[in-house]
Amino acid sequence: MRSESAEQITAFDSAVRLRIYQELAEMGHAPTVDEVASRVGQSLEVVEAAYLRLAAARAIVLAPSTLNIWMAHPFSAVPTPYPVQTAKASYWANCAWDALNISALLGVDSRTVTRCPDCETTLTLRVEAGSLIPTEGVIHFAVPPRRFWDNIGFT
Repeated sequence: MRSESAEQITAFDSAVRLRIYQELAEMGHAPTVDEVASRVGQSLEVVEAAYLRLAAARAIVLAPSTLNIWMAHPFSAVPTPYPVQTAKASYWANCAWDALNISALLGVDSRTVTRCPDCETTLTLRVEAGSLIPTEGVIHFAVPPRRFWDNIGFT
């Protein structure tokens, strides 16, 4: 079931979202509203409104009380315990699941070294040719997926 805010996404909003993802994929960081406005040839106010609509539709997550991108799943715009290294660039993922999704989204091999949040054991997630190497391990969701958006910063 789609939310009402998702119905209000315009073609321009989709173009802004695409530009955000292109910047994240190419450079490893999220663009500012000013940068996107310049790249899409629109005023700051028009792009700000697009950011707000995208956030309301859960297409991006803005840092609290700002227009700064915090998350554009699977990417994080801020450092996290899930650094994703590829031959092209380094990225931040929001969680282990998102680390694997960055590799899948970009179609690249990747390596993420993190720590188990429970026991602090070092964990390495490697993706080669589209497969997780090695395949043993468990990703635990502390919050059921249907509740992720109750506090997306925590989950």
